[in-house]
Amino acid sequence: MSRSANYTIQGFIYQFNKTLLEVLNGSDETEITVEGIIEDIEVKTDLVTKAIQCKYHETKEKFTLSCIYKPILQMMDHFHSNSNADIEYRLFVHFPNEKIGTKQFLSSEDIETIFKSSDKNFKKLIEKNSGKNHTEFCKRFTVEFGPPLDELIKSIYKALVENGMPESDLESLIYPNSIQKIAELSILREPHQRVILKKDLLNELLKVKKASLSRWTKELRTLDKIMKLKKQQLRINLTKNSRLRYFIISVDTIENFNENIVTFICEYLTKYHFKEIHDKTPVFCLDCPLDIYLNIIQRLHRKKVKVNDGLVAGIFDKGKFIIDPVRGKISKSFYREFDLKLIHFDKEAIGIINECKCEDCFVFMENLPGELDTEDINVEHMYINEMEKIKFIMGMSDTYE
Repeated sequence: MSRSANYTIQGFIYQFNKTLLEVLNGSDETEITVEGIIEDIEVKTDLVTKAIQCKYHETKEKFTLSCIYKPILQMMDHFHSNSNADIEYRLFVHFPNEKIGTKQFLSSEDIETIFKSSDKNFKKLIEKNSGKNHTEFCKRFTVEFGPPLDELIKSIYKALVENGMPESDLESLIYPNSIQKIAELSILREPHQRVILKKDLLNELLKVKKASLSRWTKELRTLDKIMKLKKQQLRINLTKNSRLRYFIISVDTIENFNENIVTFICEYLTKYHFKEIHDKTPVFCLDCPLDIYLNIIQRLHRKKVKVNDGLVAGIFDKGKFIIDPVRGKISKSFYREFDLKLIHFDKEAIGIINECKCEDCFVFMENLPGELDTEDINVEHMYINEMEKIKFIMGMSDTYE
């Protein structure tokens, strides 16, 4: 991951944490809008709406006004278009050398300095808002210097406990799922869908049982604890000998997919599908280019893995694919017609998966397939990029470092 991409992700993580803290510190009836119409966070009470924008500058040693020209101009522009609304504007920023909790206000001299900027990115906003009276906006605008991410998270832990969450589950279960909930809300299309109340969040968290491994929770600093809890949870069903399992794996999710997928399948079979009592044939549905998929079949064949890909004279036959393998003993050896079923990801594949229900469906991609029917099955949806981490949580290795 590039440095700039990492900074962007950390910025979102900081924003999600600040949003969560606003929810936890609010009243049961305070409406918090994630990714609001105005700013990143909108806190609405009967008297006023507080619009908060977050900025995380972990690597910038010194704060200067020029660092926040853009958010100031954006908030100013919104104010002049909605001057009759009861809105307070807050810029919640972190700079390493600024004292946590201190505030800074805008002066008329600051406004003049901003309007003298020659940055082309600000030209339209400056032209649109120059010549207006900014006195009222300055009264409503505040810069607040926030803590580093680690300190912000400590405040969240404290707030979660104060709101009745079990302290023992904070780092691996409650906190990660809290962040995941905020992240899920942030991408919903309509503003009213992104509104959350504290009482609703807390009720939902009390019902959470599964550790969350998503695009966002895998970036949290408690990842190791999340991984270990997930491994414990998956072990309950993975240790059952007779269990039908499906795997949906995307090339877009797994790093070095083509180099690692054959080894992963073989190691899974060695661990979980080698005894006579292992009577449910695993299904691997691979979301990858067709040429890579066909190459994987060839490589499995060279590894002496017997694959049912459902092909008859080069044409996929559903009936052939869904049958169970012939099993039996030849002399003292156990014989199985094939070791696994392999299918290329498409609508037909999802249709078969929906029709022939499994017990556990492991989905390693960013989003669940929209057509996947999850009723009456245990879905383990995990966004993990590294195959070593997948092996770890699946109980196929003792470490992922």
